[in-house]
Amino acid sequence: MKVVVIGAGVVGLSTAVCIQETYASCDVTVMSEKFPPEDIVSLVAGGLVVGTRGKFDTSDRIRAFIDTANYFTRLSFAENYQVHGVQMIDGCYCMATETYGEQLSEELMPISAASFRKVVPMSADECRDVMPYKPCSGWHVTSVCVDTRRYLPYLLNKFHRNGGHIRRCKVHSFSQVAQEYDVIINCTGLGSRELARDSNMYPVKGQLLRMETDKKVTDFLYFMNLSVKSDGSHTNFYYIPHGNEVVVGGSYIKDVENRNVDADLSRELEAMARQLHPVMKTGRVVKEYTGLRPVRRGILRIDKQIEVVDGKRTVIIHNYGQSQDGVAMSWGSALQVIELLAPELRINSRL
Repeated sequence: MKVVVIGAGVVGLSTAVCIQETYASCDVTVMSEKFPPEDIVSLVAGGLVVGTRGKFDTSDRIRAFIDTANYFTRLSFAENYQVHGVQMIDGCYCMATETYGEQLSEELMPISAASFRKVVPMSADECRDVMPYKPCSGWHVTSVCVDTRRYLPYLLNKFHRNGGHIRRCKVHSFSQVAQEYDVIINCTGLGSRELARDSNMYPVKGQLLRMETDKKVTDFLYFMNLSVKSDGSHTNFYYIPHGNEVVVGGSYIKDVENRNVDADLSRELEAMARQLHPVMKTGRVVKEYTGLRPVRRGILRIDKQIEVVDGKRTVIIHNYGQSQDGVAMSWGSALQVIELLAPELRINSRL
């Protein structure tokens, strides 16, 4: 059966490789305008697998987080970090509260915590040490960090080794590929505004910087909603080690299409990093960059449609809307695509 995956970000490549590893009979092609290591939004990701809670925590969304966390945990022990960029890491997951060290509801705990071995409430003194100028509460957690600069090429290389094909092009409509393929899988993120005519998709701008340090940073900090605006835009603060560098972020600015770097925000993030971690006091900023997260109003979209395109029965599976959690939901989302694909393989085998 011929399958085309449209989109070469972390969700698209994960889906393509997952299909290959599950259904060897599938002939899989990935179509995209850009492929790693070119500038795609997945390469901008901080890559911390925590699973932030949201208003639309459906069972599918929660399952995607947990399945992805389990997959990355296995991968972190299977091969060298230099190969895939995946490592287990300890750190703190915090949020602003009225006083330091409040006992938080388990409903606020990161979703992926169910997969990791350590989730311990922080004391008031520990919270004060982490964020001395803003009351907060949270947990010590073990998580997984994914350096997408390594992980995406790793996925692409695996896809090639499995016999996959790539085609560099922009897909403007499903009719463009319907005659050639039995199944179309849409992993285009923001591109689904046009390709799937999904008006619920909108961009959220994130800004980060990379710091090079003389000593390795071995822990992470993820602080939710450090500041919040009336339109829902907000600033989280996090530092996440990627090898000998540290990713520092990041903003969540709604409905902004440009990717210009805000110099004032960069200096604010840099100053906070230097204040909060002793190793970063003497760190050097080596890059400042932005990305547009593909956010969807309402729920994550993983579903299947059967349409007649130019007279042919066409199976279209959508897999997008992971928002800022593309890395953290990537493999779990792909597994749900696999479930939707299974009946089509049975139909195809009878033809």
